Amino acid sequence: MSRFDAVLFDLDGTLLYTLPDMRLALNRALERFGHPPRTLEEVRSFVGNGVRRLVERALPPGAEADADGVYRCYSEWYALHGQEHVEYYPGIRELLAALRARGIRTGVVTNKTHADADAMIRRFFGGDVDVTEGKREGRPTKPDPRALRDAMALLGAGPERTLYVGDSGVDAETAKNAGVACALVSWGYRDRAELARCGALAVADTAEELLNLIDAEGSHAGYPSSQAGRDRPEGSE
Repeated sequence: MSRFDAVLFDLDGTLLYTLPDMRLALNRALERFGHPPRTLEEVRSFVGNGVRRLVERALPPGAEADADGVYRCYSEWYALHGQEHVEYYPGIRELLAALRARGIRTGVVTNKTHADADAMIRRFFGGDVDVTEGKREGRPTKPDPRALRDAMALLGAGPERTLYVGDSGVDAETAKNAGVACALVSWGYRDRAELARCGALAVADTAEELLNLIDAEGSHAGYPSSQAGRDRPEGSE
């Protein structure tokens, strides 16, 4: 029997590799306003607190007045093209299937806009994720715990038997603010050394390790061990 009734996930850098499309949208918006483009590694360092903060971090000094326009341009482009280069992380689909087989409810809580997040989850995971909560008007972004609590309410899950899985200190702080346990994954957008300082239950290097953490008895029968040790995202379908 698992120690958890519900497992909620961050999206970008945790379930799906989404960085290339985020960079394309950002650079399209920056260039439209005459600003230089950003590298993939720069964009990686900017993500984690929602699109507005991504834009603000990407703008050069003195360009703060362009934030609204760059934000709108980014959002419009991403809504149309934000799924073109998405890739699954190794073992994620099998992990979600294993959780469903165990009767564990799942959800996504992300700072991506709700419309973008919902469309992405429907396309890449179908019915394997029970609820999705993205950024909604009037509700603060993570690390504020309200989106996480709203997802828990939809699942009928209590904090003492809920796990939140992410890839950043923002995710660890969100879990703490909501009073739930947290696990972090090392395959996302932050360095493992940084994650190790966040106070999570564990930092998982593979989806198999994450399932092992979720299983109270450490049993992961039926999980495809061939996924272990893979460090590159799988091609999307």
